[in-house]
Amino acid sequence: MDKYKIDCLVIGGGISGLAVARNLSSHFQDIFLIEKNQYLGQETSSRNSEVIHAGIYYKKNSLKAKLCLEGKELLYEYLERQKIDHKRCGKFIISTTDEETEELEKIMNNSIDCEIYDLEFNNSQIKNYPFIYSKESLFSPSTGIFDSHSFMSSLRREFEHNEGKTLLGNECLKIEITPKGFEILIHDQNTKEKFILEVKFLINAAGLAAVDIANTIYEEKKFKNKFIKGEYFNYLGKEKLEHLIYPTPTKYSIGLHATIDLGKGIRFGPSAYETTTIDYNHSEKEKYKFYQSVKSYWPSIKEQDLSPGYTGIRPTLEGIDDFIVDINSFNEGVVVNILGYSSPGLTSSLALSKLVESRLSDYIN
Repeated sequence: MDKYKIDCLVIGGGISGLAVARNLSSHFQDIFLIEKNQYLGQETSSRNSEVIHAGIYYKKNSLKAKLCLEGKELLYEYLERQKIDHKRCGKFIISTTDEETEELEKIMNNSIDCEIYDLEFNNSQIKNYPFIYSKESLFSPSTGIFDSHSFMSSLRREFEHNEGKTLLGNECLKIEITPKGFEILIHDQNTKEKFILEVKFLINAAGLAAVDIANTIYEEKKFKNKFIKGEYFNYLGKEKLEHLIYPTPTKYSIGLHATIDLGKGIRFGPSAYETTTIDYNHSEKEKYKFYQSVKSYWPSIKEQDLSPGYTGIRPTLEGIDDFIVDINSFNEGVVVNILGYSSPGLTSSLALSKLVESRLSDYIN
């Protein structure tokens, strides 16, 4: 079996792997990124709302709060510089009951705690949408939308411009700790052959599979998955939106919202319910719940106005409501495990890449 020695391996071609690989490619002469699917970002990173989040929901000093706030500014700058389609459209967070209005107050207070000062209670502009029912509304002007696929393609180009190698259809089968680092058994699904990579630096950005890889390295069940499935439906009606419309947050999400794409089409989602299987089909059982949730703030909507779009599964962690960037050394090897990386992962990605680069600086230099 062929064996190759390289400096760094990134497992996972979603947004976290791409962003981290792009930054680290300026530090390593031989860096590879492997993705088990035939396309980058095929799982979590391409199954989302393509929203640039403001960072208003997350607990002060949490990694989500810090990376989302920094990442938002870095992302807008990057999109401008690379001329990638985006729009700072803003969003309304609305209440439909007195209890939900109290939640809006909590969101406002949390945003101030996180040093975000641009939110405002605004009931005048929401009246431009007479089909939306609300008691009160908060407006977030820094929320936006963007072309996430072009963003990921741009990160790949920069990574490969720095001589990084992208291997699609290549899956990690086994990881062994060695005195010099790690030996990774790879299966190339294109050639049906297997080979071994000897690496000193290993970045585990495998999304849905990241916990299993981390637990394999630690040889214990140190982390536990909690998969949250979200479904999206496209809107077939005639109404139009210029802003995003969000209800108040639920247990597993920041609310089943109405978003617009860059062509001004409207889609609703994601819903949020726990699942134990990786299944991207829509659930007939969940559709009526979805419809009732939208109807609470869009009373005139008809169930036939909703057409199935796509679904996604978020790799959250049992008992941990935050991102985890877990770094550890094994002999001469260093591993970075990026875990629980779901929303606001797209918005946070460039800040995440800076964080990983910074934390590895002592090992690299």
